[in-house]
Amino acid sequence: MNYRISKLLHLSIPTLATVAISHAVYADSAAEVAVRTQAAIDNGNTPKWWTPNLPAEVQRDVESKGRRLAGQLELGDEAKTDKAAALISQHFARVWEWHQLVDERLDTAWADWDAARSPGDDGKEKDELKALAIMTERIDPIYAEFTPQIQGLLAALHREIGEEKTTELLDRITRSPGAERTYNAYLGMVPEMKDEEKAILWERMAQAREESLAAWTDKRIIKIFKKHKVRNEFSIDYFGYGYRKRYEAWAKGQR
Repeated sequence: MNYRISKLLHLSIPTLATVAISHAVYADSAAEVAVRTQAAIDNGNTPKWWTPNLPAEVQRDVESKGRRLAGQLELGDEAKTDKAAALISQHFARVWEWHQLVDERLDTAWADWDAARSPGDDGKEKDELKALAIMTERIDPIYAEFTPQIQGLLAALHREIGEEKTTELLDRITRSPGAERTYNAYLGMVPEMKDEEKAILWERMAQAREESLAAWTDKRIIKIFKKHKVRNEFSIDYFGYGYRKRYEAWAKGQR
């Protein structure tokens, strides 16, 4: 079993079965979906998106993106650059094909998540607990379907260009919001956090950075980061620091 997917079994958030949501929930957790998809791939039962059939303009787009991102890494080795470009292009070809299959479900789930987190016109307050249930029961399992591709790409990149350059690539793709930038903001808000508390927040930002490899648009990268940031906001409250008050003080100091 892929190490990262196995680790997700330990990190996954428990099902919030007591929270009512308007759509059917997944029977399996995100980690279970990822493991099942990886097992199918390992057994030769690859999903449709594994062998994408792209329109010509999309094919040109993913090839250009692969060459551009690989070139920005300044590897100093033409063969490595070509290999990295091919891996990146193949990855985003699969991203595009996967989205053709899941966007109807994904768009609906994200819209429901937004609705739960937005105050109603009737003065009703946003329901963060409902939003967390939608995230855990519906959004996370959809993205988990693509986890094997992300982990396969990262493993291949580690072999070809090393961990440091792979992380640089991830940071380039997710430069906004940015994992380190967001994490450093947390440290600015709560400088007295314990190391183990910091580790929890960073793990989620690192996970957001990886999961964002499933996004086709920058707008969705921001969404993926936001759902992990919401979890961190809950954690900061749980740690006893009071996220909202800390955030407002930090934001005021940034002006």
